Amino acid sequence: MSEPSSSIPMLDRYTSMQDLTANVSRVLKQSVPWLVAVMGGETAYLFVSDNPGALAFGMISTGAVIAFAVWAGSARGLPLLPMIVVQSLAVYALPIVSKHQDVTRYPADYVTQAGLQVLVLCVALVASWRMAMQIFTPAPPLAYALQGVDREGVAGLSRLGFGLVVAATLFLVLQSLDLTGFIFELLPGGSYPIVRAGIAASSACGFFLLALIVGAGDLPVAPRTFFWLLMIANCLISASGFLLSAAALVLASVVIGLFWSSGRVPWVFILTVAFTVSFFNMGKYEMRGRYWESPDEELARPSGLTGLPTIYLEWTQASWDALTGSESTPTGFNQRDQSRKKPQGLLERLNNLQNVLYVIDAVEAGHIPTLNGKTYTVIPALLVPRILWRSKPRTHEGQVLLNVHFGRQDLQSTFKTYVAWGLPAEAYGNFGPIKGVVFLGVVMGLFFAWAENFTARKPILSTEGFVSFVVFLGLANSFEMVASVLVTSIFQSIVPVVAACAPFVRRKMVVRPETE
Repeated sequence: MSEPSSSIPMLDRYTSMQDLTANVSRVLKQSVPWLVAVMGGETAYLFVSDNPGALAFGMISTGAVIAFAVWAGSARGLPLLPMIVVQSLAVYALPIVSKHQDVTRYPADYVTQAGLQVLVLCVALVASWRMAMQIFTPAPPLAYALQGVDREGVAGLSRLGFGLVVAATLFLVLQSLDLTGFIFELLPGGSYPIVRAGIAASSACGFFLLALIVGAGDLPVAPRTFFWLLMIANCLISASGFLLSAAALVLASVVIGLFWSSGRVPWVFILTVAFTVSFFNMGKYEMRGRYWESPDEELARPSGLTGLPTIYLEWTQASWDALTGSESTPTGFNQRDQSRKKPQGLLERLNNLQNVLYVIDAVEAGHIPTLNGKTYTVIPALLVPRILWRSKPRTHEGQVLLNVHFGRQDLQSTFKTYVAWGLPAEAYGNFGPIKGVVFLGVVMGLFFAWAENFTARKPILSTEGFVSFVVFLGLANSFEMVASVLVTSIFQSIVPVVAACAPFVRRKMVVRPETE
């Protein structure tokens, strides 16, 4: 199969996943030499500065560069592999650079072992992917394509995108006004997760589609402005419960859409989002303690759209106080709540290395036996809709097994909160060192290769295209998930996307005509 061209054609009904992948692979090919220089320089600096994680950082960086180089040379479709590798760099390498306290408290040899686990994962992932790419062949361009796109062009695409986004935002508005309760009362029990997943998927797909058009430069000023306003409104409403992760799907959808269609990393947008999220992340524990934990009924969280200005003014002040080291206690706020968690920066949030270190310590020093795959065997049962099986296990059942078995939580506490793990830590907890990450890397590599070949010739504007994006976005937000949560959440998002697309698509061959 020939390599993708260096630039994609104008976004239209013929644009395939392979067309967009051409931009991603081109950027990676150009970036590999720079990555080698930057990662090599940082590794040398860590050694010179006696950072105990220097060797681990070098191994993680080596695995990432190998994966990027191999993938960029043979890419065909959905770029799942490079996305997972970027994620690994962020959550396993950055904590070493920042000398995160949850990393430095472990022995240096544990940190080195953790780095080795990530290196082996990357090597197993790219090796199995490369082998599978020799076996699988691209599927034909036969897809359930959206109808009417050929007649209306970009105008029709933007209307579709705005329709999805406005519908999802309207649901959030009604939910913030407590006006959706009667809807769920009319639906069978267990419907809420399905509806919630459908709304989230519609929002993500809508913002992704619009970001593609914006990135391609095909959206006029007025609708482009409306797009940004809708994005801001959606994020503000979603995060108003002091869960910044609630806005992550929208922001990730926009970043991916802008990058895939333009072939340029949207640095201004990324840095703006990173700064904003980092700032509000500083004050989120203060706000959670103020409104989630306070016994004072007068401190009930302002609700509805009219309450948003109050929430964000207080949140801004709380974040500013945390940033500057000021202490302010609002009127009516109970002093005993001042002992809550200290402010958490964004770099502290992106830290999965501590989970790998924890399970290494538990197995080696604590002599706790591994689970031998138990967290994976619960996945089939979790795919049964709760509407059909009301007493099915919790979605986080695999996470519960890990936390209880390895002593991070007792069973009762898991009904209040879940302690994150991540896929490599889970793999270690199931099969031990090396074997766990080899198993994980091989499984993911085979799936990624199959997904690339299946999606390569599928048009973006099809059921297959939207499902591909849902899978990509689910994996992009998976850094703290275990396999059962990841698979279940993606499955719950795919079902409503397929159902929503069904009335508007027709199965046909979609091939770009030869230019004259």
